[in-house]
Amino acid sequence: MLALMLAAALNGASCATPSIVSATVLSATTTGALKHYTIAVTVTNKGSVKQPGDLLESVDVFQAGQRVDRIGLQPLGPKQSQTVNYSFDRSAEAGDGTTDLIFTLDFNGRTGNDVDCRGGKEALRITV
Repeated sequence: MLALMLAAALNGASCATPSIVSATVLSATTTGALKHYTIAVTVTNKGSVKQPGDLLESVDVFQAGQRVDRIGLQPLGPKQSQTVNYSFDRSAEAGDGTTDLIFTLDFNGRTGNDVDCRGGKEALRITV
């Protein structure tokens, strides 16, 4: 993978480089025995190529090793960003910092320089 990225850089190849640039807690509200969280996840194409219009890209959400959600993304143009939200509930008695979430990019089997050159951050972990 590193050799492919190096070759692309040396050859001046144009690429799409989607990257998860942030995942932050937008809100955390308690109602009765539940605490409701909303997480904002921002993905940016840091590359110089627009992703194909028919790309079915998504952000997969993992908790405790299990995929708990899949959030669709629009194909991104160069330097374009999209923010999606993930919401979940947990016990209000659970302590802060006890839930790990991992957000990963999923290209649903598609490959190529116009999809992803693997130069970005394709997974991001947060603890809430």
